[in-house]
Amino acid sequence: MIHTTKGAFYVLINDLYTKISVISLLLICCSLPGWAQHDGRINGKLSDSKQEGLAYSSVALQHADGSNFKGTLTDSLGYFSFSGIPLGTYQLAFSSMGMHSKISPKFELSSAQPEKSFDAVVLEADEKLLNEVMISVQKNVIEQHPGKTTINVENSLLAEGNTALELLDRAPGIKIDAEGKISLKGRSGVMVMINNKQTYLSAGELAVLLKGTNSSSISKIEILSQPSAKFDAAGNAGMINIVMKKNQLSGFNGSLNMNGGAGRKARYGSGFNVNYRTSKINLYGNYNYAYRGETEYLDFIRQFNGGAETSVQRTETDEPLHTHNFRLGVDFELDTSNSIGLLINGNVGEYLHDSQTSNRLSNNQQQLISDMLTNNYDQQNWQSFTYNLNYQHRFAKKDRLLTADLDYVPNRFNSNLNLDTYTRPLTGTAEEFSSRRGSIPSKTNVYVAKVDYQDTFSEALKLETGLKTSYTNADNNLVYYQLAQNQWQFDETASNHFKYDEQIHAGYVNLHATAGKFILQGGIRAEYTLVKGDQVTTAQVFNRDYFQLFPNISVSNNLNESHQLQFAYGRRVERPNYGSLNPFRVFRDPSLYYEGNPYLMPERTQNLSLSHVYKSTWTTSLNYSRTTDVITWVTGQIDATNTTFETPRNLPALVNYGISLTTQHRYFNWWSGTNFANVFRNEYDLSDEKRAMTSFSLNTQHSFKIAKGISAELNAYYNSKSVYGIIEENAYWAVSSALQKKVWGERGSFKLAINDIFQTNNFRNNTQYQNINMNSRIWIDSRRAILSFSYKFGKQIVKKERNTASEDLKKRMSN
Repeated sequence: MIHTTKGAFYVLINDLYTKISVISLLLICCSLPGWAQHDGRINGKLSDSKQEGLAYSSVALQHADGSNFKGTLTDSLGYFSFSGIPLGTYQLAFSSMGMHSKISPKFELSSAQPEKSFDAVVLEADEKLLNEVMISVQKNVIEQHPGKTTINVENSLLAEGNTALELLDRAPGIKIDAEGKISLKGRSGVMVMINNKQTYLSAGELAVLLKGTNSSSISKIEILSQPSAKFDAAGNAGMINIVMKKNQLSGFNGSLNMNGGAGRKARYGSGFNVNYRTSKINLYGNYNYAYRGETEYLDFIRQFNGGAETSVQRTETDEPLHTHNFRLGVDFELDTSNSIGLLINGNVGEYLHDSQTSNRLSNNQQQLISDMLTNNYDQQNWQSFTYNLNYQHRFAKKDRLLTADLDYVPNRFNSNLNLDTYTRPLTGTAEEFSSRRGSIPSKTNVYVAKVDYQDTFSEALKLETGLKTSYTNADNNLVYYQLAQNQWQFDETASNHFKYDEQIHAGYVNLHATAGKFILQGGIRAEYTLVKGDQVTTAQVFNRDYFQLFPNISVSNNLNESHQLQFAYGRRVERPNYGSLNPFRVFRDPSLYYEGNPYLMPERTQNLSLSHVYKSTWTTSLNYSRTTDVITWVTGQIDATNTTFETPRNLPALVNYGISLTTQHRYFNWWSGTNFANVFRNEYDLSDEKRAMTSFSLNTQHSFKIAKGISAELNAYYNSKSVYGIIEENAYWAVSSALQKKVWGERGSFKLAINDIFQTNNFRNNTQYQNINMNSRIWIDSRRAILSFSYKFGKQIVKKERNTASEDLKKRMSN
């Protein structure tokens, strides 16, 4: 059992936090019956002729004379409600795209009967309208709600030809460094999921996977700063969920896409999506291929022995990437209550890192001591698959649902490295040559089983509960050889065989409650973790197990039609992945390498946030968090050999707090935009000193309708100087734009996108700590122009209307 080393006081405070959270949850639940509703209340469900709920449809509450009093939208299952209604006589008007509208008979709310239920309102399909109207509902590119941001990739003109990692880099509050590490509002430790499923990859493998995921296969990206207890507790800073495309249209239909362009090197890709849906079966699949050529320039200036020696290093890379993404699935409606589905996701790719690095070492009189040239040829390939079997049972009672999932996730990653170094002759010396070969195979198998149950006790109280168990097995056998006397000899000092097993068993309870103008959500998640690391090479084995509780509470208040408030508290954990624990070394050149740390402890975070929404347009959020045992990649230096290395370490603590503001406006009928500003402060405790800095980031996205069938998009962001552990990261910014022309009755579209127009998205970092003095600059291949074409074929008829431009307030506030 592992324990924190922060002292008895912090243990006491940490336990007190947990107890207060659990007691608060119990008090919330127990106090619900005491909440009185003195005004009238109306609720019901809107369905189609097959008794399937009509999601996000319009419900207008009208006076007896037909004049509108107020309106709402149905939720994702077709339910709606009005509360706080003055007593009197009313009627309801229902409407949904592709359906005949309906007006209810007049009814009265009185002191004797203050509630009215509409349990079975059915709208009939308007076949004429369905046959004539193409899908025209347009979501905003960015949707902002308290605790949640959604980027609708399908609606972004700038998305074409980009990777998932590049899309995230433009998301509000997201920052990605040169190594692919992701932070949210200044904090690292973000859990990345694909279709609500963890990837179970190391940080490096995840970065490669996201680089290999084409935007053409992505529907949207969800960013949750305070996930509920239903989700895994991993991810201190929050959660990013990448939702892949899944066609929801009836009949046979699909789409084709292709793109081509260049940055410093060429990029191109193509793919298709097909779907066949009937009342009983849904068959779907898609495939996308992408090639991305890329060249980067990296500069490192390092000082050794107190500044007596200076190393100036320059690297130029050639990094071609080939990726194949596919998805194949089938859903069966066994009967009105049961359905089953099978799904296979795949991502297969090849990546080549071919670079040349010059390294000139001089003394403080600027006399050349050594001059090396290194060729690094690293050929990587991977196969990442997900096999899923899912089941759903809908009970006769409304809103009672049982779901179950079984997942098998095999990932294979392999790297074959060749490192050739030439030491150029100085006066009186001969040329030297050294060579290193490495094979880095990585095998990861993940098995997951989970079951979730939800029930509604009343319109005011809903329950979610579930169990989940996962088992992860990773096997890395790193083998290095060095050339000596024209023979390859095994390098036992750098080789390492590492095995890692992890089990996580979890259960959760989550309650959603409505009391007047209050929307309450409270839950607790329990996780038991068992970890075993086996360093086969040195016969070292470590075992850890720990049990943790993760409470989560949010309270929302709809003060009036213009103001909504939400307070949220949560406790989360960030476990070190096996890539960070694995002590193997990966060389960039003979004097720079990366290695893991098998003694890393999990970091734990307490999060607090307060959000305010004004007229569904302005969202302001205050956040505070404190993290202990902070996992941070730090730089180390060996002056005797002029060698620099990076390794993860646990720093004592990080305090992060800040304020963010998001505005969504429709300036004119032809111009809408979303603006985001975030000011935050990071305060690191490094044991021997403190590091703190106040930083800010800005993001603005604008959509324009220029003429019929012609639209444009503009995106810009700025990240100020910030601190990450012992590293100071300089400011950078970028501006991108795109133009779209729809053709052939809006079935086809041409898009031209230019990313990072001024090529300003490059990374400059400074590290001055203990004996380390290093400056770096990385010029990524960020400026590129992409021309793309897409075409929709088959019937474009919506099975049921989903007007997601504005969601039901209750659903928004509970996320």
